[in-house]
Amino acid sequence: MGDFSGTGAIGAGFRLIGREPLAFLAWILSFLLLGVLPQVGFFAAILPQWSRMMQEIAAHGPAHTPMTSLGMFRAQAGMMQLQPLVWLSSLVSRTLVLSAIYRAVLEPEDRGFFYLRLGMRELWLGLTMLVLVVVAILLMIVAMVPTMILVGFIAALAHEAPGVQLMIVPVTFLAMGVVVWVLLRLSMATPMSFAQRGFRLYESWDLTRGQAGKMFFVALAFVVMAIGFEVVVGCLGLVALGGFAGVEHLSDWVLQPKFDLARIMPWVVGAGVAASIIATAIFTLFGAGWAEIYRELTEAPRPA
Repeated sequence: MGDFSGTGAIGAGFRLIGREPLAFLAWILSFLLLGVLPQVGFFAAILPQWSRMMQEIAAHGPAHTPMTSLGMFRAQAGMMQLQPLVWLSSLVSRTLVLSAIYRAVLEPEDRGFFYLRLGMRELWLGLTMLVLVVVAILLMIVAMVPTMILVGFIAALAHEAPGVQLMIVPVTFLAMGVVVWVLLRLSMATPMSFAQRGFRLYESWDLTRGQAGKMFFVALAFVVMAIGFEVVVGCLGLVALGGFAGVEHLSDWVLQPKFDLARIMPWVVGAGVAASIIATAIFTLFGAGWAEIYRELTEAPRPA
């Protein structure tokens, strides 16, 4: 079994964007059309309901709680009707973009249509991603139950020995560490499923033996870069929105008697474009990094 270069994995996404700038733009557009615009439409559909509900709260206060609860129920019902379609479009967009990134790294000669495809590989990759999400949720539940019991026991002992409550922090971090370690060991399942054209999950466990520590620091570097990127873009967005509506008048803008949806939609669409750029950049960094790790661990030849 091979090893991999942490710095090589961290830089793989940047190298890919530099090598395939047009493909990167195509991925942004795909993510925008399939992943973000359906959410913008969802937002446009439910925003008037939420606006009316907020107006009721502002006008009547807590004395009309039943009216507010009914408005909230109606708004939530509207959300539930559209949510499955939004979730499905988001999964499809993520699967298409991630498979294109894997293809660009692992099979760079297959350049047709900016590496974007829709076939059995994408189906297996989407299924693997879905299973990993379910596994992550189950792991968090399994880790949370004994952790909460142990934390409650420590809290009960704290009345007699106050210093015992300091154990809560390491216990919590230990539970989180176990979950992260297991997910890292299984994280090669997505590039494996793509490269081997089938569902792979537990095979990742053998491939990542002895590599989880290095993979953690690679993932941590990506997370730090993603947070920094989102903070910068978010601050720029707040400055623009503040200049548009005036921060001190935002509440009046939302609660005005006749909510002007047309006035806010250009800003929502602009936020969607920014979100597409951020999400695609983060996906490219993570996806290319993990594909590079997979290639080096399996000792696959590098492209010329």
